[in-house]
Amino acid sequence: MPSAKAAASPRIATLDYGLANTLLSLGVTPIAVAAAEGWSDWVVEPPLPSEVVDLGVDREINLELLAALSPDLILTTPYVQSLRSRLEEIAPVLSFSVYNENKRPFRQAQEATLRLAERLGREAEGRALLDRAETLFAALSVRLHVSDPGPLLLVRFMDARHVRVYGGGSLFQDVMDRLGLRNAWEGPATLWGFETVGVEQLAPAAGPETEIFTFEPVPQEVLPTLGNSPLWRRLPAVEAGNFSILPAVLMFGMVPSAMRFADVVSRALLESRA
Repeated sequence: MPSAKAAASPRIATLDYGLANTLLSLGVTPIAVAAAEGWSDWVVEPPLPSEVVDLGVDREINLELLAALSPDLILTTPYVQSLRSRLEEIAPVLSFSVYNENKRPFRQAQEATLRLAERLGREAEGRALLDRAETLFAALSVRLHVSDPGPLLLVRFMDARHVRVYGGGSLFQDVMDRLGLRNAWEGPATLWGFETVGVEQLAPAAGPETEIFTFEPVPQEVLPTLGNSPLWRRLPAVEAGNFSILPAVLMFGMVPSAMRFADVVSRALLESRA
């Protein structure tokens, strides 16, 4: 059970989905979240409680609404550093950097989780969350080793001709390493762990043994257009039928998103070989 200190958790607003998801996993419900309206599309699990206030788009949040909520603490990331001085006029600000030049987002997420848990008096809950993640990864890695899947190509469609492809420095890559999965993409990636490329640039990585996975939500116009695209249809992996749309996973998340990614991808790979 949470300690008496934990029971008196402060009123927290957060401008980041990953931090909000971590709070929920620690048993703390934020009073407000930036872009809460999109939670069910991008985060999905757990559902965001209905009482959580939507602050608006992260870099253009409703500061007057935030001030009226009288938070005790505001959680942010360097992505919204430009707002920090204005946020500090409302409440103390705690910032966490997970996606940076270290390119080890899962390790950074673990450290941020423990730091946040300590701040909230929920150290036991924080350690338990990290332990659950490691237990999940270990169990899934054994099952995947037996099934011996081919390399994966993880993409998110920006439109019918361009994708973000995920590589080194992504949360996805860190989890794949723990699961013993191979990433077919060996090209460059930004500090956020992705590179935006044309569909044709996927060809060297999209061999017939490669599984191409994308994630919901997919822009509405993409799938009908792909069906008529020679660039897409001639990718060997696509010709082999190795293309699947998986449930949404927050690509810039923290430990809960890493666990969801491991579950969603492993389930797809194991079911395809059942």
